[in-house]
Amino acid sequence: MNISHFARFPALVLGLAASCVSLQAHPLPEIPVWAFFEQDGKARIEIEIDPRCFTDDPEKELYMLYWYLQRCDAEEKEEMFDLARKFIPTRVDLIFNAPEGVEEPTFTCEFTTLAGRPLKNLDDPVVIRAVWETKLPSSVQTYQIKAHKTGIYSVLFLNHVNDEAVPRIQTLFPGEESYVLDLSAAK
Repeated sequence: MNISHFARFPALVLGLAASCVSLQAHPLPEIPVWAFFEQDGKARIEIEIDPRCFTDDPEKELYMLYWYLQRCDAEEKEEMFDLARKFIPTRVDLIFNAPEGVEEPTFTCEFTTLAGRPLKNLDDPVVIRAVWETKLPSSVQTYQIKAHKTGIYSVLFLNHVNDEAVPRIQTLFPGEESYVLDLSAAK
């Protein structure tokens, strides 16, 4: 995305311009992917996307803060959600070993702060939380993800089975695949 794309988000541009007093680099965003699996086959995948990912040089961009978001209109917010939905399949694949296949993910989006916490303070960093809820076929035994070779973002593999966090967390760099998570404990 170049700066002309930001012309569609006047409130964001105003907020970025007003905050240019700090010109230091910011950490490169990561893409956390949380998965929650239940005994009844219900699954929820949550992917967090920092809006800086939509820019050409995210390390030079300021974080979007809650006060910026409050100045965006509904159309600007929906456009950011659309960018997030299009961004996800270009950066990460969700891999299930179902012979009959698994439905194509359809993500709903909302704005939160980091780790899915609600936005409260004007200086809270804003991220887009994309959520897909589904019922997996009973034949699904394993799950893993793959970080696409495109891009510069690392992808975090975080899982829960039957409301218990899986202690193994993995960071994937572009082109890497995660370990295979056995879902038999969720059945």
